[in-house]
Amino acid sequence: MSLSKIVVSGRVIRAPEKRFTPSTNVAVTEFAIAVESAPRADGATETAAVKIVTWRDLAERCAQEIKKGDLVAVDGRLQINNYQAQDGSRKRDVEIDAIAVENLTAAVGGASSASDDYAGAAEPKLARAGAKSGGPKANKSEDLDQIFASEDEIPF
Repeated sequence: MSLSKIVVSGRVIRAPEKRFTPSTNVAVTEFAIAVESAPRADGATETAAVKIVTWRDLAERCAQEIKKGDLVAVDGRLQINNYQAQDGSRKRDVEIDAIAVENLTAAVGGASSASDDYAGAAEPKLARAGAKSGGPKANKSEDLDQIFASEDEIPF
């Protein structure tokens, strides 16, 4: 079994373009982001244009809410498509089939809300710091005592 999962972030360099599949009328939106590599030893970086493909509800939301210049994070799977070009040469197209897209523009001073999640599914219920009924003023040392066992209970 193999796993293809990728998470990237970058600026949108090609605005989302929505279309529908001809046979099933499913929404598909494609856009591209610029992704920088980690700095090399000499400090130089490389920037790659990465094609992002979204489907169904996620495609609808990205088409409406993502704009050129937005900073986005994309979670998806790497998709490699081999095809023959019109001139007869073989080509390879690499894209990310997105399962979630988050607009990070607000986190760096944009106008949209900080938690714009365009996954099209219900948000998972995550435990957050200070989420207990006592709120952020709850006694944190009591919380730690409940989480960590005493040294006598550690089996090694």
